[in-house]
Amino acid sequence: MPESDGPSTTTALPSSPTVSSSELNDDELLSLSTRELNRRLQSVSPDERNRLKQRRRTLKNRGYAQTCRSRRVSNHHRLQDTVEDLMAEVNELKEKVSTLTAERDYYREQSELLLQAFVSGQQS
Repeated sequence: MPESDGPSTTTALPSSPTVSSSELNDDELLSLSTRELNRRLQSVSPDERNRLKQRRRTLKNRGYAQTCRSRRVSNHHRLQDTVEDLMAEVNELKEKVSTLTAERDYYREQSELLLQAFVSGQQS
């Protein structure tokens, strides 16, 4: 009986499909991990590989820029709302200061009248 080598102890990883540039759309370029993209591009020519990687960087940068613009607009709206709230609060406080100033002036006048009445009452 011939000796067999027995079962292989090494397990081969499932091979990732190789791709041509026409097989990868923009969504796939963005969703693949870098490792998976590199596996799929192993059989592609270096020029095509560089073109696809540059396309991926461009798409990712476009997404980052859109996120930045959205965040900036959102922050701008939030700050506008804050400014409006603070302006309303300033106006309320100005009204309160005006009311308190008028009240202070009234009591000052009443105090002066009482003082005059007191002084004139003592002189009589």
